[in-house]
Amino acid sequence: MSTSHSDTTNSELSLTSTDIYRASDEGVLLQADAERLVQWGYEQRFNRSVLVEPTTLTPEQRKGFNLVTVAYYFGAMLMISACAWFLGDKWQALGSPGIFSTTLVYMMVAVGVGWWLRKKGYVVGGGLLITVAVCLVPLLTYTIEDMIGLWPSEHPGSYKNYYPWINGSWIVMELATIAAAAIALRYVRFGFLTAPIAFSLWFLSMDLAALISKNANLSWETREWISVMVGLFTLLVGYGLDKQLLKPGEARSEDFAFWCYLFGMLAFWGGLTAMDSGSEVARGLYALLNIGFIWMAIKLRRLTFLVFGALGVHIYLGHLAYEVFKNSFFFPFVLALLGLSLILVTVWTQRRVFARTGAL
Repeated sequence: MSTSHSDTTNSELSLTSTDIYRASDEGVLLQADAERLVQWGYEQRFNRSVLVEPTTLTPEQRKGFNLVTVAYYFGAMLMISACAWFLGDKWQALGSPGIFSTTLVYMMVAVGVGWWLRKKGYVVGGGLLITVAVCLVPLLTYTIEDMIGLWPSEHPGSYKNYYPWINGSWIVMELATIAAAAIALRYVRFGFLTAPIAFSLWFLSMDLAALISKNANLSWETREWISVMVGLFTLLVGYGLDKQLLKPGEARSEDFAFWCYLFGMLAFWGGLTAMDSGSEVARGLYALLNIGFIWMAIKLRRLTFLVFGALGVHIYLGHLAYEVFKNSFFFPFVLALLGLSLILVTVWTQRRVFARTGAL
């Protein structure tokens, strides 16, 4: 009696080294196991005629939510707070020249120690210190502008207003931060370095609208469109960074797009959601756009798009429930049945389709 199985259970599954390393990044198997498996695969393929040097294990623990990672990021947050916020309150004692000198020394120490740590194998710790230096660029730029008395608009007030208040005079600080982070990324491949870029672009969308409206008296709708356009640009920057910095065939060790996607969606989706749609057609297009975000989440494997897309669809369904079908008794039941059907169809698709193709 033949012992062969059906084609679906006996189909060949081919994995590249990139797939194996990605599985390691997603927690399917340990990084050391992934490296041993790739090494074994090369040895089997080339009959041990070509030996691949195993990746050198660093003394730093694997990335993930653990005590080391929490300590790293908490320490970086303390450093940024100590200089960017608390040092910003010492203007009366130190003045702009004193703040400038202190911040410059602070940044040089952070970059120097960070570069040294990365050479010693502490990639995350060193990368965070370099990111701390980039996050101090707004303070350094502010001191320069304050010393020369040159602002894009009026004097914005004390530096501590940079985070809570929107002002057109902050834009030079934001542009300088984006440039500094881009230069740092040129030499240091560390995903969190994109966070200052995304954060500054988000602030730029608000401050740029404030600067233009000071001279042109822009309406709220125009400001919202500026937010949408800057958000879209931020999303494209994230996508470009992800494609440009990740080499073909290379295992994904850093996420260069997450922060740009997050802050880009905050500006883009937030601007669209804040707009007052005048017709049901526009609201329907808004719902379709959010369904498109959910599709992009699957295509790009990005939870950020799923969260914002689901929120947008929820907002639209709330509009239907409370405005369009508010007098319809059966609408909640039809909507619940639609949701149940979607879940069941998804389960069926996974069982019948994805089980055969191995794709998701």
